[in-house]
Amino acid sequence: MSMNNFKSSNYQKQIRNCLVFATVILFLFVMKVTADLTIPVAIAIVIFALVNPIMEKMRKIKIPEFLSIIFILALVIFVITTIVYTTLSMINLIIGKLPYYYNRVILLDKQLSLFISRYDSNLDPNFSLLNSLNYDWYGLLMSSLTSISTKAVSIVGDVFVIILTLLFILFERASFRPKLAAVFTRESGHRFTILLGRINRQITKYLFLKIIISAATGFLFYLSAVFTGLDFALVWGVMAFILNFIPNVGSIIATAITILMAVIQFSPNWTIILYVAIINTSIEIVLGNIIDPRLQGVQLNLSPFVILMSLSLWGYIWGIPGMFLAVPITSMLQIICANIPSLRSIAVLLSGGKSYLRAAKANNKIKNYKDEDYSKDVDANEYNVVLPEGHNRIYDDSDEE
Repeated sequence: MSMNNFKSSNYQKQIRNCLVFATVILFLFVMKVTADLTIPVAIAIVIFALVNPIMEKMRKIKIPEFLSIIFILALVIFVITTIVYTTLSMINLIIGKLPYYYNRVILLDKQLSLFISRYDSNLDPNFSLLNSLNYDWYGLLMSSLTSISTKAVSIVGDVFVIILTLLFILFERASFRPKLAAVFTRESGHRFTILLGRINRQITKYLFLKIIISAATGFLFYLSAVFTGLDFALVWGVMAFILNFIPNVGSIIATAITILMAVIQFSPNWTIILYVAIINTSIEIVLGNIIDPRLQGVQLNLSPFVILMSLSLWGYIWGIPGMFLAVPITSMLQIICANIPSLRSIAVLLSGGKSYLRAAKANNKIKNYKDEDYSKDVDANEYNVVLPEGHNRIYDDSDEE
């Protein structure tokens, strides 16, 4: 290759990279501007990933397609209605008892202010920590809870858009593969179908396991509140269930809020407060840091740093719904990049990297078996796994149904 051709090729790559970067920025900007429309669509796609295996089971036992769609829609409407009704009921319950806890916070503030003033003689005798913040926290909290409670019409409208979008996706489901066959060549269409199948399996398994872990976390938080006498036991159970879908951050928030509530309710009885802190922290450590990673295993091979950045990015674009959707979106991106050779380096950067540590250890073992058949001692397949469920593969016959 001549020098001129090399420079031309390098220049074309730089232009392509700039265009890709500009396209990504434009895409994210559009997602933020059209958040009111795109969030319900994204939620509908995630719901479809959950219900699609049910549709497949119903298809295999020869249930008509329209009956399957009616059953799925009825199930989704029931679940969403239950969640919305329970959430609004709990918010109204908190609003009703908020004045009592306001007085508890004022009493606790007096005790802390008196304790601090003992060590600083320069403080005003009427010193108050809350007043020094110069922040109407009670008014803000009350207005926030009231605004959520009064947004029933808006919530119903969003639910309608989600259900309508899901309905169209379910109708398109049966005709999607024939469309691919007509648009692409046989081999390209087949590969694309396999790619979509991998994405669907990955997201479905992640969401299914996350629901199980979150439900267990919420139930244990509920039992902890009942055992310690913490008010609003059902509220803390549902809150722990919901926040557990936000990786890393959600569990910390749920634990911190319950401990803070225990301080407000039980102070100065620090024994019960300590019980609440120990029990809830233990629940999050065992389920969130031990059981959850072991169950997810290869189902979610994302770097913790990538997860944190994804939470920040999608939280900025879509707010709280974006934080819930951040991990499924990032996992989909990783699977897509893993199956496109030119983008596989991005998939590697998004991965957790544990497989590469195992590969490095394997290479050290292999050096010790230069003159022997080391395959008996070292499983080579174990060290070739880069992404979950073999997503480093572009295509093989094992993906065919």
